[in-house]
Amino acid sequence: MVGLHHVLRAARAFGPARKFPTGDDPRVSDGLLFPVFQPKFPFTFEGSTVFTIGSCFARNIEAVLAPKGVNLPTMDFQVPPEEYPYRNNGVLNEYNPGTMNQRILHALSGKDFPEGTIVPISDDKVADVLLPGACEPVTYERAVQRRREIAEIYRQLASADLVIITLGLVEVWYDTDTQMYLNAMPPLRFAEKNKARYHFRRLDVFECVRLMEEAIEALTSAGPKVLLTVSPVPLQTSFVGKDCILANEFSKSVLRVTAERLAGRPNVEYFPSYEIVRSGGLSAFIEDHVHVKPAVVQRVTDYMLNAYMQPETDVPTAASVAD
Repeated sequence: MVGLHHVLRAARAFGPARKFPTGDDPRVSDGLLFPVFQPKFPFTFEGSTVFTIGSCFARNIEAVLAPKGVNLPTMDFQVPPEEYPYRNNGVLNEYNPGTMNQRILHALSGKDFPEGTIVPISDDKVADVLLPGACEPVTYERAVQRRREIAEIYRQLASADLVIITLGLVEVWYDTDTQMYLNAMPPLRFAEKNKARYHFRRLDVFECVRLMEEAIEALTSAGPKVLLTVSPVPLQTSFVGKDCILANEFSKSVLRVTAERLAGRPNVEYFPSYEIVRSGGLSAFIEDHVHVKPAVVQRVTDYMLNAYMQPETDVPTAASVAD
């Protein structure tokens, strides 16, 4: 147990930031709240290798970091638009703690993924269920080749200086045959023929912490530091039989608690990009209410970079990145 006086001293030491911002609080800027972020380990982004794992918000962070002299291995990967119609390295997107765990552990061990996670959807085309659902069908040969290309990118994971992991959602599909978490719902026609094979799961805090703790332990033991974030991009379709708005809040709450639990480990910390973006409400998103406005991503990333550039005694504020 922690005594009352110890708690009060710790709270007072944090100064005005222990109270929610009102009025002209410097943590408020252009309709966004910028929580105090004081990095617990030193890091210089310029000239460093940063590996990003996550979904579209991770891709947005890459785009802001790239012009700042940061080496980003994941930006060296691309597929033709006929395979993935959106961002050309979006095939690397990982959404849930299960697939992130698998991707990290397989990369560090050099282990191949089971062939059974490439499933037929027609006479000559297949789907790789470890990749995002928006991927177009390809030939089996191309699916195998693409896996090798992705594995080549992930060989650089252990030598990265920093790994940014952006947790996305907790609604997942699990393949009982291969014992693999999937990155998207299995193709419907194939799943109907294999009804006992695929199970839907909504991960709770305990499962998420276990999966990510195992992956982060292996990752930090290999050398990189880890910066955790939670994606503000909402769950777009829910399978739990509730309004997606409510399902999304559960998903993000679980992931936020997971990040908090893990951030107490050495060489692991949490950056509040989720809180910053969500504080702006729908005005922080483009018209689809899903994707974050580029200008907001820029503000968030600049705030993170500025925090690492400040001396340890300084507290970065929203005003320091307003321009």
